[in-house]
Amino acid sequence: MNKADKAVSLAAHGGAPQGTLVQSAVRAILDYIRDQKLKVGDPVLSEGEFVQRLGVSRTVVREAFKVLAAINIIEAGAGRRAKVSGFDESVMAMTLSHGLRTEQVTLQQVWDVRRAIEMRTVVLACMHRTDREAAQLLDIADKILETHNDIVTMTEHDIAFHTSIARCSHNPLFPVLIASLTTAMRDTNPVVWQVRTSEEERLEVVDWHTSIAQAIDQRDTKEAMKAMSKHFDQAMLSLVNSGFN
Repeated sequence: MNKADKAVSLAAHGGAPQGTLVQSAVRAILDYIRDQKLKVGDPVLSEGEFVQRLGVSRTVVREAFKVLAAINIIEAGAGRRAKVSGFDESVMAMTLSHGLRTEQVTLQQVWDVRRAIEMRTVVLACMHRTDREAAQLLDIADKILETHNDIVTMTEHDIAFHTSIARCSHNPLFPVLIASLTTAMRDTNPVVWQVRTSEEERLEVVDWHTSIAQAIDQRDTKEAMKAMSKHFDQAMLSLVNSGFN
């Protein structure tokens, strides 16, 4: 029994509160995943095996599994062996949404962070994108143009566009960060779009995306940064004009 196991077992025999036991079990399971060098898709021990290993009740282990599944560390389902989950944006996006809805952060603060990150991803995209990735970006820009009068559909393409740029960086952290930060666009784009009343103003938004995609395709870092900067300047101005702070 390793140190993490002993800590849980001692807590159980010492009459520790249930919440403390669950937290200790969560840490022990995380330590097990790390110590065993498990990868995405690898199975973890069963609840019963962790009960024996940690010296706690099945209820404690079951609750620990629920916690780890909720934060997407493991995939667990009835009748199936739990396995290690892949790294994605779901938990971060949920936390960010909570922060926005409870006014712990403002939309402009989110956009400030997005701008800082995307000014970097667009540079890395110019450096590291593959020909296929560049073609996909151009294709998404075309779809934004095709659907620019259908704000819901266009927003999904818009999110895909920025996430794809992040993937072009070939740094696995950036797509997760951008995917979580762009989820707010589903709430803001319909409101902001109302401020852009003319077809000319709406097509200007499309042009920003096309310019960024073309610059990445041509590996023109300077032009890509210029287009992304202009995109965010105008986007943040539209947020202010729409009443977001």
